[in-house]
Amino acid sequence: MSTFPTLTEMGINNPGEIERYSLNTTNNIDVLRIVYKRQKGSFLPTSKRFEFGRASKTIVVDSGTKKTKIVHVISPFLQKAMKELDGIISAKKSNIEQAKLVKLELQRLHQDMASRLVYIESLIDEL
Repeated sequence: MSTFPTLTEMGINNPGEIERYSLNTTNNIDVLRIVYKRQKGSFLPTSKRFEFGRASKTIVVDSGTKKTKIVHVISPFLQKAMKELDGIISAKKSNIEQAKLVKLELQRLHQDMASRLVYIESLIDEL
């Protein structure tokens, strides 16, 4: 079973290559654009575009006059896809943040070792 069933159903085979996505709405149609980070020289597309229609729903605005209003709601399938995309992107961001912390720690250790070497060399010079 796939970790990202909705994205798999949409034909997305490499969710690990997803870099970001955007969502725009025009004329009761939601347009989801997924952008990939591809290897240099890849023939695969750098983005894919999906369109989702919005469902019309009638709601009661005023119960006294029984006045109604038609609203258009986002597709539940699109909501599932966005949830999976958010999970992918947030995991990548946390990995990047973790890598930055490791890099900072390595820089601090490098500085610490350099200062210790200077101290040890100064002790040797005094002998």
